[in-house]
Amino acid sequence: MSSGTFEVQILGCGAALPAYNRNPSAHVVRIHEQSYLVDCGEGTQFQFNKYKVKRSKIQHIFITHLHGDHVFGLPGLITSYNLINRQEELHVYGPSGIEKMIRQFLSYAAGEPRFRLEFHEINNLDGDWFFEDSHVRVRSLPLKHKITCCGYLFEEKISKRKLDVAALQKLAIPIKMWNLIESGHDIKLEDGRIFKNDELSISPYRNRRYAYCSDTVYNEQLIPYLTNIDLLYHETTYLDELREKALENGHSTAKQAAQIAAKAGVKCLLTGHYSSRYDSLDKIIEECQSVFPNTILGEEGKVVQISPEFNGLE
Repeated sequence: MSSGTFEVQILGCGAALPAYNRNPSAHVVRIHEQSYLVDCGEGTQFQFNKYKVKRSKIQHIFITHLHGDHVFGLPGLITSYNLINRQEELHVYGPSGIEKMIRQFLSYAAGEPRFRLEFHEINNLDGDWFFEDSHVRVRSLPLKHKITCCGYLFEEKISKRKLDVAALQKLAIPIKMWNLIESGHDIKLEDGRIFKNDELSISPYRNRRYAYCSDTVYNEQLIPYLTNIDLLYHETTYLDELREKALENGHSTAKQAAQIAAKAGVKCLLTGHYSSRYDSLDKIIEECQSVFPNTILGEEGKVVQISPEFNGLE
């Protein structure tokens, strides 16, 4: 049974000031046929064009916090959707205040869009499973920044399970119910017997998980949520020699990000959100790999494909 697509593409890997051809934060997460946008800094639309991202595929946008380098691209994107006569609804998720902020932007510029625009403010930032569709479910992650900030964990949903035919036959489960079981449902028979889905079927492969931890200080409260995930994006704004500055500005160093990855036992760490003081990223990746060898340097346009056998090695 095919596992389907699960990949992350980086559209922006810079911190507050764009520098050295590094745009502000934006990632596209593709899971099966659906694309999800995480953060939308300035220039995200140009990155769509450059890397041939189909903006029409995006129906859900997840914003971590209201600092401009993570959200200032959103009013422009909504306006562009209006200009191209978008018909599909658009859902935006983020911390408290995001609806007021974006609607005020729009009121001074383009006004209300002609398509349905829905905001979903996340009040529980400590691991709440707040979103689910047929491909994925998403939970909040507790980040510690200078303002309220929410990370996101994307967990794949496996739409079709492998039937345990021997168990089905032994329990005399009617064949007419097999499609329901294959789709992941529990069942209740006419004789009153109830069976959980995992009693009658087997997952065809391990479901995949990606965590996006943008602006945050070193925060061990994240570790229980990140244990054994496939890919962790964790900001690496500074080198560890600037640890005090990182703490003062609500950020992490490359070494600290690697320490979180190691303690959580993630398969792979993806770096990003680099300070404009660094023209070269060589020391960033070196510092991470000195603590957590399985680290990928996040750069503009890079695509990380997560297979069921993913181990982070490219």
